[in-house]
Formats: sequence, C-alpha cells, structure tokens
Amino acid sequence: MPIIIDGWNLLRSDSSRIDDDGVMSIESALELIAYLEDFQRLRGDPIVLVFDSTKEYLGIDRQNTAKLTVIAARNADNYIRRYIDNVPERQRRNLRVISSDNGVYYYAKSAYAEPIRSEEFWKKLDKR
Repeated sequence: MPIIIDGWNLLRSDSSRIDDDGVMSIESALELIAYLEDFQRLRGDPIVLVFDSTKEYLGIDRQNTAKLTVIAARNADNYIRRYIDNVPERQRRNLRVISSDNGVYYYAKSAYAEPIRSEEFWKKLDKR
C-alpha cells in the first residue's frame, strides 16, 4: 500500500523520535529518511516523502528509488493534494496519507484515501 508523508509535519510531531531544532535541519531530515528506509525494509511499501522546500535548499544528496522518493516541494500540502487527485479513485483506498495537518488529513479522507495522523504513524515506525 503506497504511503505519502508530509515530512516536516512527521518530523516535528509531538511523538517524533528525532530531535529537530525547528529550522528545517538537513540532519533531522536525513535521520527521518533512515527511519523510513528501515521501516520499508520490513514492510516494502513504496513511500513518497515530501518536504516544504526547494531541492537546492533542502540539500539532500541521495538517489530516489522506486521504493523511497524524497520530494522538495514549495508547498508540501498542495503537492500531497495533487498526488491524491492523480491517483485513480478506485485505488485511493490503498493510499495512506501521513499528516497531522487538518487540511491534508480531511482532504485525504474526503478523497477516500486512508489518512493517518503523524503521531499514530510514529507508533508504526517504532515497531520496525
């Protein structure tokens, strides 16, 4: 089941296991990517991780794969909404959307995707 994640939202949730100084730190983003790579080795679900940023500012030097794609978007919320819209309606029930942002969460729910709050997803990550 594909997963799309609001990166900074997950990283800065109250349940986050990563210490982030709140200024879009590259080190924190890389640590989150490592968490997701470990999670994915066990689960195998393709993940799209979206950060609010331009690629130059984000500065993550890694190759995207079919299983883990890191996107630097000017607006992660808008990117996630467009991503949901581009998934055929019958397949949206298989899409998990990770964000505690109410706008994204309820948009995913209204589009028949499966929204999961960031705090809940951290519980799944901890079981890796």
